Amino acid sequence: MEAKDFKNIVGAVQTGEVATIRFFGKITEESASQFNNEFDYLECCIRPKLIRVLINSEGGSVLYGMAIYSTIQNATVPTECIIEGMAASMASIVWAAGNKSLMRDYSILMIHNPFLPAEGNEKSSDLVEAFTKQITTIYRKRFGLTKEHVESIMNGDAGKDGTFFDAKAAVKAGIIPQENVIRTSKQLCDKAKNEISALENISEIQTVLSRISAEAENLNPENKHFFPTTPTLKKHNNPMNEEKNISPEYAAVAASLGLKDGYEVKDVMARVSALIAVEAKLTETTKALSDANTVIAGRDATILNLQKDNGELTASLKIYQDRETEEKKAKINVLVEAAITDGRIDKSAQAQWVQMAEANFALAESTLSSIPVPDKISKEIATDPDNVQAAANASKTAGEKMAEKVNAVVGENFKFNTLK
Repeated sequence: MEAKDFKNIVGAVQTGEVATIRFFGKITEESASQFNNEFDYLECCIRPKLIRVLINSEGGSVLYGMAIYSTIQNATVPTECIIEGMAASMASIVWAAGNKSLMRDYSILMIHNPFLPAEGNEKSSDLVEAFTKQITTIYRKRFGLTKEHVESIMNGDAGKDGTFFDAKAAVKAGIIPQENVIRTSKQLCDKAKNEISALENISEIQTVLSRISAEAENLNPENKHFFPTTPTLKKHNNPMNEEKNISPEYAAVAASLGLKDGYEVKDVMARVSALIAVEAKLTETTKALSDANTVIAGRDATILNLQKDNGELTASLKIYQDRETEEKKAKINVLVEAAITDGRIDKSAQAQWVQMAEANFALAESTLSSIPVPDKISKEIATDPDNVQAAANASKTAGEKMAEKVNAVVGENFKFNTLK
């Protein structure tokens, strides 16, 4: 965007200084787009220390007004919005977007419920209801008002559209503090009240206040919104003597904020604003940390329970394993002892067979099963006399048997003579 296309930026702008931009007139798609483009240029290209938004608007589109609100609300540099003449309807939402909301003592604030031209349309009614809730939330959170208070302001008295406030009434209603009112001359305030007292048309009121706002810019510096830089502080008659007029108490506050000699009022306010922003973030961070600690505590409890369950399971498994080991050992002993008793293996080989069974029970069992049980006839022979004799007879040699037969024929003492 080129400088020649600017319509809202006021005067020369420099990095690190205060930049001023106006929103005057009705909120439309075109005016919102023009304002947002110029605001983005200030924020991203110029990078001022503060963007001051001057407002004199009868309101307009809720949709495009929310686009302006979002642009100001999400700015990365401090912002303040000042009602120069009037902020009515949706323009009051734009006014509420700044870090600070101020108004001249003769300016007008008007708050009411949103509406759509099309009546009797169910879809339109739903949209109006949604916009109403959205705007109510913004007023309530921005100015710290109750929901009921905001609704009563938006509804207005019977037969009226919403509620009008001058600066004094806005302070009384709790919308802004007294120090957020920018003082001008009594003559100018009286002139504004007199000229708009007979007017009911918002556009006409806006026109009158726009002219009076222009007259206010021609007054001496103490009555201008841009002196001092932060208009929420008490004004001094002579800007050159500003430092001399600061009280010792205020100087002590500045020192506690870490500001050194040569500071200005705007520096103190900037520091306070920064600390307020940090405090808000700290609150959010503390809550997030608390929530995280709660989650961690829950997880720790779960881990302890799991560890306890794991210990119990480990103990149960140990008992089972010990029992299984004892049963296996007993089974091996029975197998090997049976083989020894049957005579399939010798007792001296018991340790080797036990070792084999411990390494591979199935192999040991199958191997022992394949060894035949020795014949038990020898035992019967050893215990039966007849069988003993039969066995002795069976063991005689053929010579012995022949000798017995010869003796049976010729006698036991028969002798052959020697031939001569």
